[in-house]
Amino acid sequence: VVSTQSTVSSGINAEYGGPGLMHGIVGKISLFEVDCRAAGNGPLDITVEDDDHNLVPVKVRETEPNAYDVSFIPKTPIPHFVNIKWNDFNIKGSPFKVMVMPRPEKDINLGGEGKIRVYYSTTTSSEKIRHNCRFLQSLLERKKVHLREDFEPWIPIDIGMDREERNRIFEKAGVRKTPMLFIDDQYVGDYDDVVELDETGELDRLLSYCALKYRNLQTVEEARKVDELLKMEQQ
Repeated sequence: VVSTQSTVSSGINAEYGGPGLMHGIVGKISLFEVDCRAAGNGPLDITVEDDDHNLVPVKVRETEPNAYDVSFIPKTPIPHFVNIKWNDFNIKGSPFKVMVMPRPEKDINLGGEGKIRVYYSTTTSSEKIRHNCRFLQSLLERKKVHLREDFEPWIPIDIGMDREERNRIFEKAGVRKTPMLFIDDQYVGDYDDVVELDETGELDRLLSYCALKYRNLQTVEEARKVDELLKMEQQ
């Protein structure tokens, strides 16, 4: 479970986690997990409404008995509230207040949602950059990232890639320093940044969330279509 918290309320044991319980973006899928395997018999009941009391459709997918992936798509840039009940009792912390931000004016989509990507240079003359590539590869392999379905083979940024695509990657990252680790289409950092994130546990949290996103790629695609309709309505 992503960034899990154990809860006990009215005799209910539940685990939950994921950014969808904390923040969201208009038109973008919000995902979280609920694990009630230690909570006895259900059922699970989840509702989401915005601060104007408009109900938001929720999609619940059971991944294992009494364990669920949950998603919704906020349509308004105002707080939303997620109410989670198990056997008619709120789990501790419910309802969760989710801060929803407007869609960014410029959002560069590299097609990497739910995926782990590393962009690197094959022609660099920098010994430090070559070392950082090897060290990053070793770090990711220790975490078995290279065996995951959501991991894509390393992508050379200087051979076989046109200038426009390369510049989009640099613009998305905000830097031109390689190797570049992207998780869920978001720039995570270079090797030094990744080491710091690993030391704090943040890297594992990002990798766990990416696995959740990858499991729900069909829902992500549905969310993308909803987002396109929202953009058309606002034009």
